[in-house]
Amino acid sequence: MYTPERINFIKLGVKGDFEKECIETNGTIKLGYNEIDHQLCMSGQWEKVSDLITKEYSTVQSATTSHKNQIKKFYEEPESAMWVTFYNNSLWYCFAQPGIQVNDDGSKVRNTVGGWKNIDINGKQLFIQELSGRLTKVQGFRGTICDVKEKEYLLNKINGKQSKEVIAVEKSLVELKKNLKLIIKKLNWKDFEIFIDLIFRSAGWSRVGIAGKTAKTIDLELLAPVTDERAIVQIKSESSLKTFNDYKTDFLNMNEYDKYFFIVHSPANDLRNYIDSKLEKDIIIYDDSKLSELCINGGLIGFLLDLSN
Repeated sequence: MYTPERINFIKLGVKGDFEKECIETNGTIKLGYNEIDHQLCMSGQWEKVSDLITKEYSTVQSATTSHKNQIKKFYEEPESAMWVTFYNNSLWYCFAQPGIQVNDDGSKVRNTVGGWKNIDINGKQLFIQELSGRLTKVQGFRGTICDVKEKEYLLNKINGKQSKEVIAVEKSLVELKKNLKLIIKKLNWKDFEIFIDLIFRSAGWSRVGIAGKTAKTIDLELLAPVTDERAIVQIKSESSLKTFNDYKTDFLNMNEYDKYFFIVHSPANDLRNYIDSKLEKDIIIYDDSKLSELCINGGLIGFLLDLSN
Protein backbone atom coordinates (compact mmCIF):
# COMPACT_ATOMS: atom_id res chain seq x y z
CA MET A 1 0.00 0.00 0.00
CA TYR A 2 1.27 3.44 -0.92
CA THR A 3 1.40 6.09 1.82
CA PRO A 4 3.52 9.00 0.54
CA GLU A 5 3.36 12.19 2.56
CA ARG A 6 3.84 14.34 -0.54
CA ILE A 7 2.35 13.98 -4.01
CA ASN A 8 3.31 16.20 -6.95
CA PHE A 9 1.77 16.60 -10.37
CA ILE A 10 4.35 17.03 -13.12
CA LYS A 11 3.67 18.12 -16.68
CA LEU A 12 6.19 16.28 -18.82
CA GLY A 13 7.16 18.93 -21.35
CA VAL A 14 5.28 21.66 -23.17
CA LYS A 15 2.24 19.98 -24.75
CA GLY A 16 3.49 16.67 -23.33
CA ASP A 17 6.68 16.64 -25.40
CA PHE A 18 8.53 14.47 -22.83
CA GLU A 19 5.69 12.05 -22.01
CA LYS A 20 6.46 9.19 -24.36
CA GLU A 21 10.21 9.12 -23.68
CA CYS A 22 9.79 9.45 -19.91
CA ILE A 23 6.98 6.93 -19.45
CA GLU A 24 7.42 4.38 -22.23
CA THR A 25 11.16 4.46 -22.92
CA ASN A 26 13.40 5.85 -20.18
CA GLY A 27 11.46 5.57 -16.93
CA THR A 28 12.29 9.12 -15.87
CA ILE A 29 10.83 12.43 -14.83
CA LYS A 30 12.14 15.34 -16.85
CA LEU A 31 12.25 19.10 -16.38
CA GLY A 32 12.89 21.73 -19.01
CA TYR A 33 14.15 25.12 -17.80
CA ASN A 34 17.19 24.51 -20.01
CA GLU A 35 18.61 27.97 -19.31
CA ILE A 36 18.75 27.47 -15.53
CA ASP A 37 22.18 26.54 -14.19
CA HIS A 38 22.27 23.03 -12.74
CA GLN A 39 25.05 23.75 -10.24
CA LEU A 40 23.15 26.67 -8.72
CA CYS A 41 20.22 24.36 -8.10
CA MET A 42 22.35 21.53 -6.73
CA SER A 43 24.04 23.87 -4.28
CA GLY A 44 20.73 25.36 -3.15
CA GLN A 45 21.51 28.91 -4.28
CA TRP A 46 17.86 29.70 -4.87
CA GLU A 47 18.18 33.49 -4.75
CA LYS A 48 20.63 33.32 -7.64
CA VAL A 49 18.28 30.94 -9.41
CA SER A 50 15.52 33.54 -8.99
CA ASP A 51 17.77 36.23 -10.47
CA LEU A 52 18.54 33.97 -13.43
CA ILE A 53 14.85 33.24 -13.99
CA THR A 54 14.05 36.96 -14.04
CA LYS A 55 16.88 37.60 -16.48
CA GLU A 56 16.11 34.69 -18.84
CA TYR A 57 12.31 34.86 -18.85
CA SER A 58 11.64 38.54 -18.04
CA THR A 59 9.22 37.54 -15.27
CA VAL A 60 7.55 39.62 -12.58
CA GLN A 61 8.29 38.71 -8.97
CA SER A 62 5.28 36.42 -8.43
CA ALA A 63 6.01 34.45 -11.61
CA THR A 64 9.71 34.27 -10.72
CA THR A 65 8.86 32.78 -7.33
CA SER A 66 6.50 30.25 -8.91
CA HIS A 67 9.14 29.08 -11.41
CA LYS A 68 11.79 28.86 -8.68
CA ASN A 69 9.54 26.79 -6.41
CA GLN A 70 8.77 24.34 -9.22
CA ILE A 71 12.45 23.88 -10.04
CA LYS A 72 13.25 23.52 -6.34
CA LYS A 73 10.65 20.77 -5.99
CA PHE A 74 12.19 18.86 -8.86
CA TYR A 75 15.62 19.04 -7.24
CA GLU A 76 14.75 18.58 -3.58
CA GLU A 77 11.72 16.29 -3.32
CA PRO A 78 12.82 13.06 -1.59
CA GLU A 79 12.53 9.58 -3.04
CA SER A 80 9.47 9.03 -0.83
CA ALA A 81 7.48 11.69 -2.73
CA MET A 82 5.06 10.44 -5.37
CA TRP A 83 4.90 12.00 -8.84
CA VAL A 84 1.79 11.78 -11.02
CA THR A 85 0.92 12.77 -14.55
CA PHE A 86 -1.68 11.99 -17.23
CA TYR A 87 -0.78 10.27 -20.49
CA ASN A 88 -2.52 8.13 -23.10
CA ASN A 89 -5.90 8.25 -21.34
CA SER A 90 -4.49 7.07 -17.99
CA LEU A 91 -3.17 8.44 -14.72
CA TRP A 92 0.48 7.47 -14.18
CA TYR A 93 2.50 7.60 -10.96
CA CYS A 94 6.07 6.94 -9.88
CA PHE A 95 8.75 7.64 -7.31
CA ALA A 96 12.01 9.32 -8.38
CA GLN A 97 15.57 8.61 -7.32
CA PRO A 98 17.39 11.64 -5.83
CA GLY A 99 20.23 11.87 -8.37
CA ILE A 100 19.80 14.41 -11.19
CA GLN A 101 21.37 14.22 -14.63
CA VAL A 102 21.70 17.13 -17.05
CA ASN A 103 21.24 16.60 -20.78
CA ASP A 104 23.27 18.43 -23.41
CA ASP A 105 20.36 20.78 -24.06
CA GLY A 106 20.20 21.75 -20.37
CA SER A 107 17.08 19.76 -19.48
CA LYS A 108 17.17 17.88 -16.18
CA VAL A 109 16.29 14.22 -15.53
CA ARG A 110 15.64 12.01 -12.50
CA ASN A 111 15.38 8.24 -12.86
CA THR A 112 12.28 6.61 -11.44
CA VAL A 113 12.22 3.77 -8.93
CA GLY A 114 10.83 0.87 -10.94
CA GLY A 115 9.31 2.97 -13.72
CA TRP A 116 5.92 4.58 -14.15
CA LYS A 117 2.69 2.69 -13.35
CA ASN A 118 -0.87 3.25 -14.55
CA ILE A 119 -2.58 0.49 -12.54
CA ASP A 120 -3.74 0.26 -8.95
CA ILE A 121 -2.30 -2.30 -6.53
CA ASN A 122 -4.89 -4.83 -7.76
CA GLY A 123 -3.86 -4.43 -11.40
CA LYS A 124 -6.81 -2.28 -12.50
CA GLN A 125 -5.92 0.41 -15.04
CA LEU A 126 -6.42 3.98 -13.85
CA PHE A 127 -8.43 5.39 -16.76
CA ILE A 128 -8.85 9.17 -16.72
CA GLN A 129 -12.58 8.93 -17.50
CA GLU A 130 -13.08 6.89 -14.32
CA LEU A 131 -11.45 9.51 -12.09
CA SER A 132 -13.11 12.45 -10.37
CA GLY A 133 -12.80 15.84 -12.02
CA ARG A 134 -11.60 17.10 -8.65
CA LEU A 135 -8.36 15.24 -9.36
CA THR A 136 -8.09 15.43 -13.15
CA LYS A 137 -8.52 19.21 -13.21
CA VAL A 138 -4.87 19.44 -12.13
CA GLN A 139 -4.06 18.80 -15.80
CA GLY A 140 -5.08 22.39 -16.38
CA PHE A 141 -2.23 23.71 -14.22
CA ARG A 142 -0.37 26.23 -16.37
CA GLY A 143 3.05 25.52 -14.90
CA THR A 144 5.11 22.34 -14.68
CA ILE A 145 4.98 21.06 -11.08
CA CYS A 146 2.39 21.55 -8.34
CA ASP A 147 1.00 19.84 -5.26
CA VAL A 148 -1.88 17.39 -5.71
CA LYS A 149 -4.72 18.61 -3.49
CA GLU A 150 -6.91 15.49 -3.75
CA LYS A 151 -4.32 13.33 -2.00
CA GLU A 152 -6.72 11.07 -0.06
CA TYR A 153 -8.87 10.41 -3.13
CA LEU A 154 -5.83 9.67 -5.30
CA LEU A 155 -4.30 7.24 -2.80
CA ASN A 156 -7.64 5.47 -2.38
CA LYS A 157 -7.69 4.94 -6.15
CA ILE A 158 -4.10 3.71 -6.35
CA ASN A 159 -4.51 1.49 -3.27
CA GLY A 160 -7.78 0.06 -4.58
CA LYS A 161 -9.72 1.41 -1.61
CA GLN A 162 -13.16 2.95 -1.50
CA SER A 163 -13.86 6.10 0.46
CA LYS A 164 -16.14 5.81 3.48
CA GLU A 165 -18.77 7.80 1.57
CA VAL A 166 -18.73 5.34 -1.34
CA ILE A 167 -18.92 2.37 1.04
CA ALA A 168 -21.93 3.94 2.77
CA VAL A 169 -23.68 4.62 -0.54
CA GLU A 170 -23.06 1.08 -1.81
CA LYS A 171 -24.48 -0.37 1.42
CA SER A 172 -27.55 1.82 1.04
CA LEU A 173 -27.85 0.82 -2.62
CA VAL A 174 -27.89 -2.88 -1.71
CA GLU A 175 -30.66 -2.21 0.81
CA LEU A 176 -32.56 -0.07 -1.71
CA LYS A 177 -32.47 -2.82 -4.36
CA LYS A 178 -33.65 -5.37 -1.78
CA ASN A 179 -36.68 -3.24 -0.88
CA LEU A 180 -37.44 -2.37 -4.50
CA LYS A 181 -37.62 -6.08 -5.32
CA LEU A 182 -40.23 -6.53 -2.59
CA ILE A 183 -42.29 -3.62 -3.96
CA ILE A 184 -42.04 -4.89 -7.55
CA LYS A 185 -43.30 -8.33 -6.52
CA LYS A 186 -46.37 -6.76 -4.91
CA LEU A 187 -47.47 -4.91 -8.05
CA ASN A 188 -50.72 -6.06 -9.59
CA TRP A 189 -50.60 -7.22 -13.21
CA LYS A 190 -51.70 -3.92 -14.74
CA ASP A 191 -49.23 -1.83 -12.71
CA PHE A 192 -46.42 -4.30 -13.36
CA GLU A 193 -47.00 -4.08 -17.11
CA ILE A 194 -47.01 -0.26 -16.98
CA PHE A 195 -43.79 -0.37 -14.94
CA ILE A 196 -42.09 -2.58 -17.57
CA ASP A 197 -43.32 -0.29 -20.33
CA LEU A 198 -41.75 2.69 -18.53
CA ILE A 199 -38.45 0.85 -18.10
CA PHE A 200 -38.17 0.33 -21.85
CA ARG A 201 -39.25 3.89 -22.58
CA SER A 202 -36.50 5.19 -20.27
CA ALA A 203 -34.02 3.12 -22.30
CA GLY A 204 -35.13 4.75 -25.56
CA TRP A 205 -37.54 2.13 -26.86
CA SER A 206 -40.91 3.14 -28.32
CA ARG A 207 -43.95 0.92 -28.09
CA VAL A 208 -45.50 0.03 -31.42
CA GLY A 209 -47.82 -2.71 -30.18
CA ILE A 210 -50.55 -2.19 -27.60
CA ALA A 211 -49.65 -3.70 -24.26
CA GLY A 212 -51.63 -6.91 -23.62
CA LYS A 213 -53.56 -6.57 -26.90
CA THR A 214 -51.26 -8.38 -29.35
CA ALA A 215 -50.50 -12.05 -29.97
CA LYS A 216 -50.47 -14.49 -27.07
CA THR A 217 -46.66 -14.61 -26.99
CA ILE A 218 -46.24 -10.82 -27.01
CA ASP A 219 -47.10 -8.31 -24.29
CA LEU A 220 -45.06 -5.43 -25.72
CA GLU A 221 -43.80 -4.81 -29.24
CA LEU A 222 -41.00 -2.25 -29.30
CA LEU A 223 -38.94 -0.19 -31.72
CA ALA A 224 -35.58 1.49 -31.09
CA PRO A 225 -35.85 4.62 -33.29
CA VAL A 226 -32.11 5.27 -33.47
CA THR A 227 -31.01 1.76 -34.51
CA ASP A 228 -34.34 0.66 -36.06
CA GLU A 229 -34.20 -2.55 -34.00
CA ARG A 230 -37.47 -4.31 -33.26
CA ALA A 231 -38.12 -6.28 -30.09
CA ILE A 232 -40.86 -8.24 -28.37
CA VAL A 233 -41.45 -8.57 -24.64
CA GLN A 234 -43.27 -11.25 -22.66
CA ILE A 235 -44.13 -10.22 -19.10
CA LYS A 236 -44.77 -12.76 -16.34
CA SER A 237 -45.22 -12.41 -12.60
CA GLU A 238 -44.18 -16.06 -12.15
CA SER A 239 -42.60 -18.63 -14.43
CA SER A 240 -40.88 -22.00 -14.40
CA LEU A 241 -38.01 -23.01 -16.68
CA LYS A 242 -40.42 -25.11 -18.76
CA THR A 243 -42.71 -22.11 -19.31
CA PHE A 244 -39.73 -20.00 -20.33
CA ASN A 245 -38.55 -22.64 -22.81
CA ASP A 246 -42.02 -22.81 -24.37
CA TYR A 247 -41.95 -19.06 -24.95
CA LYS A 248 -38.38 -19.25 -26.20
CA THR A 249 -39.44 -21.70 -28.92
CA ASP A 250 -42.19 -19.30 -30.01
CA PHE A 251 -39.83 -16.30 -29.90
CA LEU A 252 -37.21 -17.89 -32.11
CA ASN A 253 -39.81 -18.63 -34.77
CA MET A 254 -40.51 -14.89 -35.07
CA ASN A 255 -37.69 -13.93 -37.40
CA GLU A 256 -38.89 -10.37 -37.95
CA TYR A 257 -37.56 -9.26 -34.55
CA ASP A 258 -34.01 -8.41 -33.49
CA LYS A 259 -34.33 -8.90 -29.73
CA TYR A 260 -36.49 -10.95 -27.39
CA PHE A 261 -37.14 -10.09 -23.74
CA PHE A 262 -38.65 -12.34 -21.08
CA ILE A 263 -39.60 -10.46 -17.89
CA VAL A 264 -40.45 -12.25 -14.64
CA HIS A 265 -40.31 -10.86 -11.11
CA SER A 266 -40.80 -14.20 -9.29
CA PRO A 267 -39.07 -17.01 -11.21
CA ALA A 268 -39.31 -20.58 -9.92
CA ASN A 269 -36.12 -22.08 -8.52
CA ASP A 270 -35.24 -23.93 -11.72
CA LEU A 271 -35.60 -20.76 -13.80
CA ARG A 272 -33.75 -18.71 -11.16
CA ASN A 273 -30.83 -21.14 -11.32
CA TYR A 274 -30.87 -20.97 -15.12
CA ILE A 275 -30.81 -17.16 -15.04
CA ASP A 276 -27.91 -17.19 -12.57
CA SER A 277 -25.96 -19.60 -14.79
CA LYS A 278 -25.91 -16.95 -17.56
CA LEU A 279 -26.18 -19.72 -20.16
CA GLU A 280 -29.01 -18.11 -22.11
CA LYS A 281 -27.72 -16.42 -25.28
CA ASP A 282 -30.84 -15.90 -27.42
CA ILE A 283 -33.37 -14.41 -25.00
CA ILE A 284 -32.75 -11.49 -22.63
CA ILE A 285 -34.20 -12.35 -19.21
CA TYR A 286 -34.96 -9.71 -16.60
CA ASP A 287 -35.73 -10.99 -13.09
CA ASP A 288 -36.46 -9.03 -9.91
CA SER A 289 -32.76 -8.24 -9.35
CA LYS A 290 -32.32 -6.78 -12.81
CA LEU A 291 -35.65 -4.94 -12.59
CA SER A 292 -34.64 -3.22 -9.34
CA GLU A 293 -31.41 -2.07 -11.00
CA LEU A 294 -33.27 -0.79 -14.07
CA CYS A 295 -35.77 0.97 -11.82
CA ILE A 296 -32.95 2.96 -10.22
CA ASN A 297 -31.20 3.68 -13.52
CA GLY A 298 -34.45 4.73 -15.16
CA GLY A 299 -35.48 7.09 -12.36
CA LEU A 300 -38.64 5.11 -11.59
CA ILE A 301 -38.34 4.84 -7.81
CA GLY A 302 -40.89 7.60 -7.30
CA PHE A 303 -43.33 5.82 -9.61
CA LEU A 304 -43.07 2.61 -7.59
CA LEU A 305 -43.48 4.45 -4.30
CA ASP A 306 -46.59 6.23 -5.59
CA LEU A 307 -48.11 2.89 -6.57
CA SER A 308 -47.29 1.38 -3.18
CA ASN A 309 -48.67 4.18 -1.00
